[in-house]
Amino acid sequence: MKLQLLVFFIVYFMINILIFSQIKFSDNFESGNIESITTTDSVKYYVTTKSDVGGRWFYFKISGVKNKYIYVKINNSDANRPVYSYDNVNFERFTSEESPSLNVFQKTFSNDSVFIAYYNPYTFSYLQDRIEEWGINPSVKIDTLGFSPNNFPMQQITITDFSVPDDNKYSVWIHARTHPGETPSSFQFDGLVQKLIENDDVIDYYRKNIIFYLIPFNNPEGVYYGRSRTNYYNVDQEREWNKTPEQTASEVQILKTRLKEICDQKPVDVFLNLHSQSSPYCTFWIHTPGSTSDYFYRREYQFSNLNISDNPYFQFGDYSESNLASHFPEGWLWANYGEKTMALTYETPYDHYSNGEWVTNENLYELGYRTIYSIGEYLELSPTKHQILDNTYAYIEGEWNNNKTGLEFYSDDFLVNSTGSGSVEFTSEALPAGKYDVYAWWPTSSANSYKTQFELITGFDSHIIEKTQKTNGGQWNFLKDLEVKDGMDLSVKINSDKSGLVAADAIRIIYRGPLTTIDERNIAESFYLYQNYPNPFNPSTTIRFELKESQNVILNIFNPLGQLVETLTDRYLSAGSHEFIFNAAEHKGLSSGVYYYQLTTESYSQTKGMVLVK
Repeated sequence: MKLQLLVFFIVYFMINILIFSQIKFSDNFESGNIESITTTDSVKYYVTTKSDVGGRWFYFKISGVKNKYIYVKINNSDANRPVYSYDNVNFERFTSEESPSLNVFQKTFSNDSVFIAYYNPYTFSYLQDRIEEWGINPSVKIDTLGFSPNNFPMQQITITDFSVPDDNKYSVWIHARTHPGETPSSFQFDGLVQKLIENDDVIDYYRKNIIFYLIPFNNPEGVYYGRSRTNYYNVDQEREWNKTPEQTASEVQILKTRLKEICDQKPVDVFLNLHSQSSPYCTFWIHTPGSTSDYFYRREYQFSNLNISDNPYFQFGDYSESNLASHFPEGWLWANYGEKTMALTYETPYDHYSNGEWVTNENLYELGYRTIYSIGEYLELSPTKHQILDNTYAYIEGEWNNNKTGLEFYSDDFLVNSTGSGSVEFTSEALPAGKYDVYAWWPTSSANSYKTQFELITGFDSHIIEKTQKTNGGQWNFLKDLEVKDGMDLSVKINSDKSGLVAADAIRIIYRGPLTTIDERNIAESFYLYQNYPNPFNPSTTIRFELKESQNVILNIFNPLGQLVETLTDRYLSAGSHEFIFNAAEHKGLSSGVYYYQLTTESYSQTKGMVLVK
């Protein structure tokens, strides 16, 4: 009997070894990175990647795993809930249960083969497919600047309106993937290109006034061969910019030659160096005034503030500062062109943002979209449907002083009134008919007024909005949404106030869509739903509406998926003005993003968006 049991267990053990021995790991594909695999029981596996300056990046395939539980630990990375895919196209994150700690995942897979990566891969071949798609657009030109040692092309994407002479255009240089494993930067870059080739009035205006020089892969060999931070020959190309041509990696020398070619004609106005970092937040690396200049430091902050304004994925506290080093591309630009080029490194995270929301391709695309508008605003371009009105062109009454204090103001200065009398009036150019959102920018001070008055005037309509200027400086603050008839302008008058200093800096007017439809006019006859205030908000915001007559009203809050979060009221209300407060802190698990409030009466319903920022 004992012999039979022994034989049974031996056979059972051998069968299990046979089954699990079929599990295989491989990286023989583009961007694959795996050095070695060990296991003691064919259930738990320990993976080591090929390390260069860092061993962060991994990307491999596991075969023979259908209906088998396996546990995998990456020995030399720092992955926080990495990603997997059965088709090597659509990747998703492991859940917190499947990836309970850094560098670990455990799962019973439903398919025979699965691909695992630090973050979603963005390979050389995928880029070629995207370039082929983008190249069809008449605003796009694709060039090869040269070739890497192993014959990979160093590609440049130029986007502009080629029918407009280049002489008076601004120029912008943006490059990505110096460090091959930093794939989130490629999705941000992809979103940036998506926005630039849109058929849109504002983007068309930008293309007429800016040449965009875009380098998708600074390090195509490193990407292809699955390196983390170096090229094929283990050179960190980020630190090559202060060397002689003979000492410089050929890929960097190609980029330096091209950038010098452009800058010697006219220095680029904006230079962005896209990277990704393991820290759980975005950041701009702002260079200290001691290593650059006070002016350059201030302009870096202005660009950064414009980029994060209304941005749920990027907060003021996410900025980083450092001394400018000569071996970085920004150092090379400073040494050669000084203050003429505003140069920054922009880093995106792999796992989640400072608001707690997890990184996805979609929100990385959105960061790319937002980058384009921040560039346009920084360059003070003012297309009709995205107008920026600076105080330089405003009409001034009373005693207002120019001020250049701090890092929160827009453009070159702002106006301050301390007398309690006078006004500054900003007036738009004639606007096409439509709905518009109006914003104001100001720097904060504890001495500022807590009830600064903004008077919005269009035609015979006038609206008074009060805002505190003690807070929310260095960003676009929503004032009101308005309807404008064709050919009318819109004025914003900032009135002085005896409760404190009043700052008059800049106004932004953004087209949001056509005038109200017949149904919307019927809604207006029943009720008027205001934009929530404040917006963005954290944690609470006020929703106000006016009823033309007494009626039953439902006010619901929905999340981005259309799921009900809370019903603020569902009862019969009298005619007149009503306010309700939505407090996000009362609902666990709400992440930053766009939420919706919907007002419904017996006859009509209207929905508006609002932004929660954590």
